[in-house]
Amino acid sequence: MDEILAATMCDAVYGRLDYLDRLVTDADEPSRAALADTEISRLTRAWRDLLAAHQPDEHGRCPQCSGWRRPRQHPCSVWTTAHQHLIAADGPPAATSGRHAAAAGRPTVAMLGAS
Repeated sequence: MDEILAATMCDAVYGRLDYLDRLVTDADEPSRAALADTEISRLTRAWRDLLAAHQPDEHGRCPQCSGWRRPRQHPCSVWTTAHQHLIAADGPPAATSGRHAAAAGRPTVAMLGAS
């Protein structure tokens, strides 16, 4: 039964996101303005609630992402995703180091120094 409820919840959330995407791309100006008036505050409230649940504990670990055997240091993937979409998406990609950045095609410190 839990799997059915989880699938229903996921479908509802993705359906709402799809609906909002369609409104942003296909709606007229007054509808998009109304959408901004209602949905931006809902989305910022949702982000704040999600980030509050992932605030580090007194040991600097994320209580939601940590398990008994595997503690997760802050910032967890929720915080890094929030930063990526809310902050880093506004500017040029941040320079990183390491083979994973180069493999993903992101600028690395070595690449920035060569320009």
